Amino acid sequence: MSARTALLTLARRAGKAPVRVSRRNMSGGSIEEEIAEMNKWRAVTFLAVPACVGFGIYSFANMEHHHAAERPAYSYLRIRNKIFPWGGDCGLFEYGKCQEE
Repeated sequence: MSARTALLTLARRAGKAPVRVSRRNMSGGSIEEEIAEMNKWRAVTFLAVPACVGFGIYSFANMEHHHAAERPAYSYLRIRNKIFPWGGDCGLFEYGKCQEE
């Protein structure tokens, strides 16, 4: 008997379930506010892009190659216990440098 009443109660509740009204879960303004925000970012873009391009051109035109300082010849560098398979005293990625010497 109690199972029957429980099922009837559930059936009544299911039949009377309130319809949830959908609502916006995000903030937002009117269309005028959105247009003003769009125009603001359009103006920022029109100012920032030429500034970035100009800075890139200035940097490219005025760049200099800075040479690294001479490294000291430490005694523990270039210790060779056996010869390399390709011969010589050059490391695998130092071939161009060793040809100049």
